Amino acid sequence: MIPKQKHEFIKDALWVSYTALKDFLKCPRSYYLKNIYKDPKTGFRLQIASPYLTLGSTVHDSVKWYLDMQGQVTSGQLIQKYRNFWLKYRGKKGGFSSLEEEATFGKRGLKMLDNFLDNAKVLEKTAPPVTFPKYNLVEDVILIGNFDFVGEMPGGTLHIVDFKTGANDEEDTLQLYIYAILAEANLSKPVSKASFWYLDREDAPREIVLDALEPKLDWLREKALELKKAIKGGNWVCIKGDQLCRDCKDYQAIIDGKGQFQFSDYRYKKDIYYLSKSA
Repeated sequence: MIPKQKHEFIKDALWVSYTALKDFLKCPRSYYLKNIYKDPKTGFRLQIASPYLTLGSTVHDSVKWYLDMQGQVTSGQLIQKYRNFWLKYRGKKGGFSSLEEEATFGKRGLKMLDNFLDNAKVLEKTAPPVTFPKYNLVEDVILIGNFDFVGEMPGGTLHIVDFKTGANDEEDTLQLYIYAILAEANLSKPVSKASFWYLDREDAPREIVLDALEPKLDWLREKALELKKAIKGGNWVCIKGDQLCRDCKDYQAIIDGKGQFQFSDYRYKKDIYYLSKSA
């Protein structure tokens, strides 16, 4: 089992999440534009509004509210909460190019919540909450992540569940391994099961084969050092060279003034922009 650490303050720590690490492994320059670059005027990072991100965040926020309320809510109350979350991302704020597109994604979210409500009873008793799960990987690099659900299995072990709102199955299980490492280190109980729950098409979490966590932890330490070295070097080259990959093109377009500013997310210190598909 991954041992619990004594948390000590680390000045100027490098916080690494699954999403950030995925960005770095996919394209170093994309990682820089999404995670390090800050607007000179506001000091905030950039984010491009996306219908898929909007769908994911509103469904996740709604399910989290349901779980926090320990299921003591009606279907109507959950749907109303979802609609309230959705109001923050109407139109271009949510990355939608038309009312029709917004309606299509909104209905997908409602369908997912209906499926979740019908089958939420398959989840185990929720484990004690962890406000800010973290694990010091190496030196000043700290692994972080937010659990969707951690259940207590018979016998005292844990079940990690990550809710998915996308149309395709996940090929990469790294996210679940990261959550398993964080769960063991912060809850001091072994993880015996990890699953994805595809809310739009399955009535229960789908378990993955969960191998030993220690080898994956060693791999994460290696990648953390690579990321730290890249940040120190500051040479952020796109995997496509001067042609730029899709992500780099989009974020460079925002920097070049081709996007439409929508709002500032002060919680995460990000400026949200809409970028038309033709930009």
